[in-house]
Amino acid sequence: MSRAQKDAGSRTLPADLVETKLVPPSPDPRSIRREPLVTSSGDGWHQVTAIVAPAGSGKSTLMAQMVTAFGATGLPSCWLSLDAEDNDPATFAIYFISAQNRIDPGFAHDELIALEANPVRDFDQLFNRLLGRLTVSETSRAIFLDDFQHLSDKHILRFLDKLIVRSPHGLHLVIASRAILPLQLVRLRVAGRLAEIGPDKLNFNRDQTERFLKFYHGLELAPLELDALLSSTEGWPAGVQLVALALHQHSGSADKLIRAFSNRDGDLMRYLAENVLRNQTEDVRRFLLHSSPLRRMCAELCRAATEQDNAEACLHYLGQANLFLISLDREGIWFRYHHLFGDFLKREFRRADPEAYRETCRRAADWCEDHGEPTEAIRYTLESGNHHAAAKIIARHALRTSMYQGDHYTMLGWLRRLPLEYHDQYPEIMLAHAWSLAFSRDTAQAITITQHTLSLLKEERWKLLSAERDQLELLTLNTEAAALACADAIKDCLERASDLRNKVSKDQSFVIATLSNCLGYGHFVKRDFSRSRTAAIDAHQYGHRANAAYLSAWGDFLHGLADVELGQLSEAQNLCRSVQRDSEALALGQKSYIAGLSALLDTEIAIQRYDFKHANESIAVGRMFKEIYGPVEPQLVATRCEARLLAGGGKLDEARVVLQEGQDDALREHYPRLCLALGIEEVLLQLNSDDLPGAIETSHRWHLRDLPSRVSIREPLWSGQYNMLRLVEARFRLAESNYSGALRILTQLKQAPDAETRGGFFMAATAYRAIAYWGCGRRQEAVRELDKALAAAAAEFHTWPLVSAGPALEPIIELLAERRAESDVSPETLPRLSLQNWLLSQIRGEAKVHLAAHQTASVAAAENSTAIEMLTAREMELLRLLQAGLNNHRLADALFLSESTVKWHLHNIYAKLEVSSRGEAVARARQAGIIQ
Repeated sequence: MSRAQKDAGSRTLPADLVETKLVPPSPDPRSIRREPLVTSSGDGWHQVTAIVAPAGSGKSTLMAQMVTAFGATGLPSCWLSLDAEDNDPATFAIYFISAQNRIDPGFAHDELIALEANPVRDFDQLFNRLLGRLTVSETSRAIFLDDFQHLSDKHILRFLDKLIVRSPHGLHLVIASRAILPLQLVRLRVAGRLAEIGPDKLNFNRDQTERFLKFYHGLELAPLELDALLSSTEGWPAGVQLVALALHQHSGSADKLIRAFSNRDGDLMRYLAENVLRNQTEDVRRFLLHSSPLRRMCAELCRAATEQDNAEACLHYLGQANLFLISLDREGIWFRYHHLFGDFLKREFRRADPEAYRETCRRAADWCEDHGEPTEAIRYTLESGNHHAAAKIIARHALRTSMYQGDHYTMLGWLRRLPLEYHDQYPEIMLAHAWSLAFSRDTAQAITITQHTLSLLKEERWKLLSAERDQLELLTLNTEAAALACADAIKDCLERASDLRNKVSKDQSFVIATLSNCLGYGHFVKRDFSRSRTAAIDAHQYGHRANAAYLSAWGDFLHGLADVELGQLSEAQNLCRSVQRDSEALALGQKSYIAGLSALLDTEIAIQRYDFKHANESIAVGRMFKEIYGPVEPQLVATRCEARLLAGGGKLDEARVVLQEGQDDALREHYPRLCLALGIEEVLLQLNSDDLPGAIETSHRWHLRDLPSRVSIREPLWSGQYNMLRLVEARFRLAESNYSGALRILTQLKQAPDAETRGGFFMAATAYRAIAYWGCGRRQEAVRELDKALAAAAAEFHTWPLVSAGPALEPIIELLAERRAESDVSPETLPRLSLQNWLLSQIRGEAKVHLAAHQTASVAAAENSTAIEMLTAREMELLRLLQAGLNNHRLADALFLSESTVKWHLHNIYAKLEVSSRGEAVARARQAGIIQ
């Protein structure tokens, strides 16, 4: 298919998809109408129609007429012509979803994203989701599957069996096959919901044969000759067509020619050779043979492959002469031969001139590669038997496809076709293979390939210049660093990436972008968010310099996740938009993949702001990271977000199922950090729902409460989770009313050298500390701690950590509200008051009104406050109160601080704003947009 043809099609289709497979054969007005077969169903179309007959029986023609009949009743249809490559479940799923999209735009959008981006292993889960989408779809449809005999994969057949059993009202399945269908159809047959059409119904009767000869070929046979034709062909449509073609060139007795026909394969091939092919002109005969290797053809491709300038005229002649040429589009640009005739021509061409056959395939491959179709070029080159040339084509496109575009599905598909012994013909193939395997969770094999590549480079396996060898060695080490990140081998990843980053020159933009992402990822896992952000910024910048938007978007994604952890949700939202912009720089499939990163980050931000409506919209795309393969962190965020949405909607059991499925996947893929993180999330959701017994049971399953004492905080794998385990223990002690024990842990966390002083962890720990103080009877300290948490959360409306603390906050909020009401508080404190009131309403289960207003006030304040980033949240709050004219005593009361602490904060404010008085500070803050 040409690039122009693709551009004319649906923009939602995968870039490498052959669109003509989704189009039914163009109807021929001369076709014999099978009215009894087409209209027998009428208003009562059967649930499944099975058309099983040999090649040349008119199955596709009948189905095309059915498409028209369905359309006449207002029922939309989708079509899929199958071939041997569709027996791969991923390939079948891509085409099946794309077919549905022609009548139901957006159908299974996130599943299609996942399939385009990366391979999938759990095909049953994928197909179950497709089945679920079909059963709930409000769009009635007829699904046509032609040439079903190519399908035998158990996953595909199991999906179709389930679709047949659970088929919703309004869905009709029409299947054509040369072989008996390997599907469970007994129940449908007994229930009368299956229409079966075999050769006996497809073969022409006397009247149909007569009309076919007259309208297609202008032939009128004598009654005895017509009887002889029916006897020898048994009404087989292809047989009648073959005899008619032969009669056009035959000058002798028609009866003798007719009786020479036989349906047996050997005789049929001989008949085609002697009575059809031989009777064409030399020019047409050559065109037929030399175009036979083409799976699909247009005049331009035929001209290049056959080296015949009259290719367009030949195609026109074949169409007029009814020589088994099938139009694949309504414009009459793309064609294919009928399978029966095409197989015969290929066999004849190979037998007569095998070298010419290979040359035709080579020229077809050259044309396809020149027209942006490397996959088709590889197929034709492999068809020619030149595996070395196929490897060379793959090598030319491997790095761009895999590393720059992140199209791992296409890359691994090429290598599935290429024999294993050719995988090391070019270092580019090995590197791209390793890269795609790394992002497909086959990290062990990826690392093995990188190490083998390094060995071959040292052995000088390939003829390379010294500079080329050095560059390939750098790319190999770079790929290994990425594989280590994907394997969640954080310590090794950081060591490798740091070492390379210090050695590589600044002109190596792609390598620096990759290494920066590795560093950003590793530091994020260790919760060193400052260093993670710095590295992520480099990844963004160098990714753009390398024209590798895939890497640039990953940098923004990591930067955004770090900002979420730091509580800077507005900045994270800006990065989310940046990821979306990066997605637009990529080819269609990868655009969708990166759009998925953007959606995942968007979902995380929405949940942190407790905006479940928006989060539910975004998770539809972000959820794909549970199925596709890559690093742990996107899987963790996707699974955690889905579980939090369910739990927030009162569906704790369903949320736990999501988390437990994620834990099972993590164990299967050997990701202990992911497994532990999801176990922690399950416990916290149970505790947030006051399910202490369930949380204890889950904790025992993962040994969460005794794990910190058995794990060294110096171990990199656990360093990012050690404090979280301590926080979980504090949460348990609060649930058990062991307030002093909880306070002791929380105080240790606060005083630790690496204590977090902002963001979600800080807010949660501070809210827990407020509850612990309250439980210990220390109400003043409890109010002060909660006020700190509110101050940290208000500007960004960062509510999830506070809501998660649960109903125990209610009396503290009530006392805080009472104390606040006694103070003359400036309107500038609106965000904190707004959050305070919303939180109390949320905990009480009251109607959640004016959520948007609460968020707008808070987010607007956050955007203004970024003008002077050096000010702390407490200092900015103090500034807002200053303009109300409060003295130090009243400031201390409003903020629950001592007067000496207020003076200390004022001193810091003056220094940072470079002013010397309250009035100057207020004026400077207004000028900067901090207060109004």
